[in-house]
Amino acid sequence: MIIDCDTHLMPRDAFDGIDGKLATIKPKLQFNDQELYVDVDFPGYPAEVPGTSPLLAPGSGAMFKSLWDPESRMADYDNRLGIEQHVVLPQFSGWWSYLIDPELACRMARSHNQALLRLMKKYPGRILGVALIPLQDVPASIREMEWAMDNGFCSVVLDKVYPVKEHAYSEPLGSHREIWPFFKRAQELSVPIYLHNVQHGHRISNLLPFQRDGLYIFAPQEGQMSLVSLITSGLLDDLPKLQFIFTEAGTSFIKPLVERLDKVLESPPVDYDDQETPLSNRQLSNVGERLRRARARYPAHIFLEKNKQPASYYFKNNFYFTIETEEPELVEAIEFLGADRFLFATDYPHDDPGGRMKFEDVRLLRDNPRISEEAKDLIRWKNAQRLFQLPA
Repeated sequence: MIIDCDTHLMPRDAFDGIDGKLATIKPKLQFNDQELYVDVDFPGYPAEVPGTSPLLAPGSGAMFKSLWDPESRMADYDNRLGIEQHVVLPQFSGWWSYLIDPELACRMARSHNQALLRLMKKYPGRILGVALIPLQDVPASIREMEWAMDNGFCSVVLDKVYPVKEHAYSEPLGSHREIWPFFKRAQELSVPIYLHNVQHGHRISNLLPFQRDGLYIFAPQEGQMSLVSLITSGLLDDLPKLQFIFTEAGTSFIKPLVERLDKVLESPPVDYDDQETPLSNRQLSNVGERLRRARARYPAHIFLEKNKQPASYYFKNNFYFTIETEEPELVEAIEFLGADRFLFATDYPHDDPGGRMKFEDVRLLRDNPRISEEAKDLIRWKNAQRLFQLPA
């Protein structure tokens, strides 16, 4: 039994449900003579933010008809992949952003989700839908999540970051407290939340010196910063049962990042107005001593009620990660966090080098001698079955 926990589909009828005044500005998918999805005409797409570098439609996987055609897709799963169930997320390139007008975004999300629901009904128990959420309208996003769960979706998906019109750099989800009511309702409904890249081009590497001098290789990854913000903002202290699925980032970053966070966050900041006496009565670590000698834009008391546990606690209790089966560091990550925090994924049908890796993932996990059979079964299906509350 295998559950593929990160796949993509661009339903050909994704926006057919948008009518009335919004019909003239909705996305219109373009196909060529070979019935391949090649572009999207979207009059309602927001004006490009100066300095961003978005990726246009159709995005990765467009060389395959299975990007939109469910019959081609199912033939691959039955005959080549040998995978029984697959979790389906949107194809995000060129048409989705939280900068879209809220009314249009809400209609787009519902129409897209209805198209996916039709496929779920056509292939019951095989296609597991993940609902698109228009987070720019928080009350509407809560209603869309409630509708999705009432209709049998297994999860919802958010952009890994929050793009804004004011600048070319993304902002972390945890810092946008206006969206916390959505997270609160997700916890109440026990809805796991996917975090996935959306190709709107808001990224730190847009900073010109990074581009000019090749320093983008050192630029922080926005998705990882946003992930950490869910911890450091205090969100997961307020909502300790939330579950997030972090996708398409591999696993090599996990251990060094968590160990560094545990060390850096091991003591509270101090009151910078008093360079001699700490704000709390806890003994200062070496990190705290360095903070004592620094200056910050915000007073230390702002930080003291956040991040009550070590970062490793949240990684082991609130986060799942989809795996890259070819990654050498996968074994180390499993040993560090535990096999119960990882989900099997192919990223189907995205065209990794040669477009073939998705057909190798099953074999690569099966043949890995350093991962136990018990851990392999957790990754293949048991973790997903538990997380998504799927029938045995």
